[in-house]
Amino acid sequence: MANNQVVNNAPEVVYDDAAIAAEFKAKRAQQIAEDCAQPFDPQALLEVRHLRKCFPLQKTITGKVTRELVAVDDVSFRLYPGETLGIVGESGCGKTTTGRAILKLHQPTGGQIIFDGKDITKYNSKQMREIRKQMQIIFQDPYSSLPPRDTVGGILSEPVEVHKIVPKNQIKNYVLELMDKCGLRDYYFERYPHEFSGGQRQRICIARALSVNPKLVICDEPVSALDVSIQAQIINLLKQLQREMNLAYVFISHDLSVVKFISDKIGVMYLGGMMEFGTKEDIFNNPLHPYTKALFSAVPNPDPTVKMERIKLEGDIPSPANPPKGCRFHTRCPYATEVCKHVPPEYKEHEPGHFAACHLL
Repeated sequence: MANNQVVNNAPEVVYDDAAIAAEFKAKRAQQIAEDCAQPFDPQALLEVRHLRKCFPLQKTITGKVTRELVAVDDVSFRLYPGETLGIVGESGCGKTTTGRAILKLHQPTGGQIIFDGKDITKYNSKQMREIRKQMQIIFQDPYSSLPPRDTVGGILSEPVEVHKIVPKNQIKNYVLELMDKCGLRDYYFERYPHEFSGGQRQRICIARALSVNPKLVICDEPVSALDVSIQAQIINLLKQLQREMNLAYVFISHDLSVVKFISDKIGVMYLGGMMEFGTKEDIFNNPLHPYTKALFSAVPNPDPTVKMERIKLEGDIPSPANPPKGCRFHTRCPYATEVCKHVPPEYKEHEPGHFAACHLL
């Protein structure tokens, strides 16, 4: 894998990138096979094992993919009923694709998705129809995710009717109760989405997601398009509904203060991969990965007497279509060494429940 050469009486390590990549690929394939053969956790609502999602960029005339973009690469975690997992990272790191792949809005390229004790990875659309009731999504943009030509009553009644949640003669009363639970007035029933503010539209999106009594809700940056005061109302509403309905959330965001407030566990993603994962206390009190430390150093502190040590990351995120060799973060890491440029770090548990992928640890 690496050879020692003597140059000016000083040993220099020469890395064989092709051999390193082949060895890493074989080792990871073995690890994936072992992990996917393990029995499911009976207490976990959602168990994601080595999730991978690639999008083809180039194909031959016969349809063989010759070049692909790796949007999500080897993501694993467990989520239990009533818990919130926050996923953070810069734009383009694969957060949203991870959420959509879990819901199978994007078909996963590899890995396993176990929901409520069932492996749904290879479920087709017909098999997923029954599962859809139990897993829902709140989209990022409340302006484009609501059909403009349907009333609020129609938007909320449709999933209830399609999935036969209640008898037809009880649908309107059911929807009115749901609207009240989400802070929407009953006279909104006949109104259209364009008549509402951003915060009210997001409440409608939340009500739509909860209309089928799900167990899991993917929240894809649900407050990023709203102003700060409305953000607080929506976050408090989500927490209240979670307590009442024992919901599990996957909360995708780039706002660390919001994630800290709502999450129980946090995963930090960069260029499609999970850099660090642990409980909220582990991640905020003892961040291990340099990327996590750099993200936290950018969070403003309201105390003017506290001097912040800002860690500046040079350069832009590399293209996921042409990721760097070795550690995917080494091109911007202030602590990168020669080994980081050639050898991918192992993602492993450094403390109980606290995982990270870094050569420096």
